Amino acid sequence: MGATVKEWQITLANSTFSAGKLTINVTNDGDKEHEFVIRKTDLQSDALPTNADGEVVEDDARLTEVGDPSEIEKLPPGSSDNSITLDLKAGHYVIFCNIHDEDLLHYQKGMHTDFTVT
Repeated sequence: MGATVKEWQITLANSTFSAGKLTINVTNDGDKEHEFVIRKTDLQSDALPTNADGEVVEDDARLTEVGDPSEIEKLPPGSSDNSITLDLKAGHYVIFCNIHDEDLLHYQKGMHTDFTVT
């Protein structure tokens, strides 16, 4: 499955996947470094818990890590050789970028999306 990140969006090739092993190949088409954090949750991607600085609280009890690793921490600008493989169970998932660079919060700028595993 393909995914693209860039200022200020995350785009998935599909929004619904079958349970089981899923490899996500991530391309950064942007001019900035991004990250690709995946969590299982009942919350919508635009309603995740944030701290006082506006960053997503990644270890909040309502967000479940989905593997080890469950994120790609550094996606350099222009890179296309990043991938993550996860064994996903049925449910609702979110992907977000949680980079906070000076006063710029990537999550707050709209870098998040939802997907479903059936």
